Amino acid sequence: MAGVVYTRKERCPELYLLAWDSEITVTNSDMSRCNSYRDILHCNKKPFYLKGREEDSSITDAYIIHSLNHVLKIRDLVTKNDTKLAKHPESADNEILNGDSFLDHGFTRPKVLILLPLRRIALRVVQRLIQLTPSAYKVNVDHIDRFLKEFGTQEVEDDEDELSQQTQGNSKAKKSSKPSDFLELFGGKRDEEDHFMFGIKFTRKSIKLYSDFYSSDVIVASPVRLIAKISEAKTFKEKDVDYLSSIEVLIIDHADVIAMQNWSHVNTVVEQLNHIPSKQHGTDVMRIRPWYLDGYAKFYRQSIILGYYSNPDINALFNRHCSNYQGKVKLVCEYKGVLPKVILQVLQIYERFDVDSIADADDARFDYFVKKVFPKIKDSVQGGTMLFISSYFEFVRIRNFLKSQEASFCLLGEFVVFRI
Repeated sequence: MAGVVYTRKERCPELYLLAWDSEITVTNSDMSRCNSYRDILHCNKKPFYLKGREEDSSITDAYIIHSLNHVLKIRDLVTKNDTKLAKHPESADNEILNGDSFLDHGFTRPKVLILLPLRRIALRVVQRLIQLTPSAYKVNVDHIDRFLKEFGTQEVEDDEDELSQQTQGNSKAKKSSKPSDFLELFGGKRDEEDHFMFGIKFTRKSIKLYSDFYSSDVIVASPVRLIAKISEAKTFKEKDVDYLSSIEVLIIDHADVIAMQNWSHVNTVVEQLNHIPSKQHGTDVMRIRPWYLDGYAKFYRQSIILGYYSNPDINALFNRHCSNYQGKVKLVCEYKGVLPKVILQVLQIYERFDVDSIADADDARFDYFVKKVFPKIKDSVQGGTMLFISSYFEFVRIRNFLKSQEASFCLLGEFVVFRI
């Protein structure tokens, strides 16, 4: 099957054609949206981890093909220009200065950044990326064994015991105590599940996993790991994250899962993109595109945000930090809701509190909880009250308040250590 991909005139005016060896499910609408190079917010993507729902693989295939096309097109353009300049080294500088055709570089090589929440999801995306890469570019896949070992679905020992133990006198294995979506998302692994980062480099006939970041074309990372790298760069002068300076396609997949981790990490990562680097990193300055030198690279970056649902944090990121000059596309989603499916009707009460500005919203919400909500909980004789807090910072604040009140409570959170 052939995939025909058009690109922006500024980057490559000609039609780019790749022959795809794998069967793809991409639709024309998904492909055309990606190829428009507009920013995209699509928060109605059917996830693979929900039982009874077929995964929406079309948009995944679309952004993978789009990323491959973008990277391979740039690689071929740079190789073509290198060959031209090598034939006439004595006049190379004049040719670069007298025309725009040789302006094909950014500050650094990485052009695509894919942010994913968990290793299990990274495994699916990278395996699909390898499948969709044309065979001419993947004669060899370096370090694939290491990748499968680190990202594979081998379960940790306690999960294996849980799934394989047999009851006495019964040959049936015990069912896992974990729900199906947990098993699909985590695959039984827990250690550093959300802490990963590696580069992917495309050469003439091979794909190199775990390549050095500055020689990579694609970087796949979790927000948690990237935050650690950014913190290291701020602490140690010899370290940097300049490989984020020339990202031209940013993909945030499964944003709904990332929102359950710590969305502020995503904001920090996006704010770090497309800065002028602190070092040269061996780049030919004469071949750097002008919008990089002028500090306008963020306006030429395409951001694609995908998820099962949206929330105010995701919308805020899309509105504030996605500034592509080509414009943006936000797909309208209509949710049928689940309340009609609730057998036992539950009384829902929404309470409003006054706030002077959005900057004071957190303090006002906390004060309302302390003065209005907590006294009702404290005086109630009914037990079994659960407090859901979407922000870890508010979680810490409420926890400290409950401790100060000597309240009886237990904690369930991302950084809570459980002891039995």
